[in-house]
Amino acid sequence: MLGCSLLLLAGCGDTRAPVPAPTQPAAPAGFHTLTLSHAGVRLSAPRNWTVSGQPAPLVVTLESGTAVVALWRYPSAAPAPSGPAGLAQARQALLAAVRRRDPQVKLLGSSFSTVSGAAAIQVQAREQIAGRTRRVSSTHVYVRGAELVLDEYAPPAQFATVDRAVFVPVRQSLTLLPTGGA
Repeated sequence: MLGCSLLLLAGCGDTRAPVPAPTQPAAPAGFHTLTLSHAGVRLSAPRNWTVSGQPAPLVVTLESGTAVVALWRYPSAAPAPSGPAGLAQARQALLAAVRRRDPQVKLLGSSFSTVSGAAAIQVQAREQIAGRTRRVSSTHVYVRGAELVLDEYAPPAQFATVDRAVFVPVRQSLTLLPTGGA
């Protein structure tokens, strides 16, 4: 009798939806706006990702599976870089700091941009985070009195998909609030 019951139960699983792997980042089920007044920014977050406030200098993390978005706000007494020469000098200093922190990092590229009119540098890299290889996009935004850093990372095999679905929309939504120091 027990054997027949087990056989009947075994046949019932064919119609169940597959359970997503816990390490696979969830595709976003829409976005909602996070206003982080204490950090002077606003950004969009996937509704179905875990959002966690963090102690300074980390502001907030967004997580799903092995993908992470982390927003940092580091105090800075240095003036924000301006003009092509100032940005080039800031990029040189930033890349040198990345290499000092992790001599094994593989820098894939960097570029200049702006966020709400503030100078920004984006760095693409492959590095070790908590002992695991991750593809990283790191956007450094220079405002009066601080450097905001938006880190977005995932395993290399997952990065392109998560970048298109989540990282790019989050990065494009990053907005400095009027009190954000820009």
